[in-house]
Amino acid sequence: MRVWLPALLLISLPGVLWAQAGAEGQSEDRVGSAASVVIKAGQIAGEDRVHLGGWAGLVFSGKLAIGGGGFSLLKSVGLTGPEGPTGFALDMGYGGLTVRFWEPLGHDLTAEIGMLLGAGHAEVHQQISGTEFGSDNFLVGEGELGIAYSLFGGLHLGATVGYRLTSGIEDLAGVSKGDLNAFTGSLSLRLGGT
Repeated sequence: MRVWLPALLLISLPGVLWAQAGAEGQSEDRVGSAASVVIKAGQIAGEDRVHLGGWAGLVFSGKLAIGGGGFSLLKSVGLTGPEGPTGFALDMGYGGLTVRFWEPLGHDLTAEIGMLLGAGHAEVHQQISGTEFGSDNFLVGEGELGIAYSLFGGLHLGATVGYRLTSGIEDLAGVSKGDLNAFTGSLSLRLGGT
């Protein structure tokens, strides 16, 4: 899970660069493309954690992007029970369909709203041996609001806040219903779009 997402983004970037180069001076009614690398922070099972991921997709009229994306934890979360640490850790990743919309606020600033709808996978393993103790799939929805600053040549630096809501993780031992739900904050570097 940790390897495929960055590889997918690296594979998609040359196509985005080519599409952006071909779109210079063209009408905004054309279909373009965009991709973004994202670092996201939020709580998992009561601990602050960082996710790495991003998204890539088609852009319609320069403002509406539809594509796919996902995120994976950079570091496992140690699980605790009523008496303290349990010796188990949680790993997770999720992805799905992404829809994003941008609205210019001024010359270099753009407001952004986004939604990811999809599924994820979580697994609990022993911290010392790494032996898997259990795993489960879950549904996920994540909404975001943010702002982006145009740097140069279609490259945008963005910051967003959002909320991740999950369902279906209740069967995984040591993980409760709300452990994967969280408010999030993200920093992104996007190529393409308004």
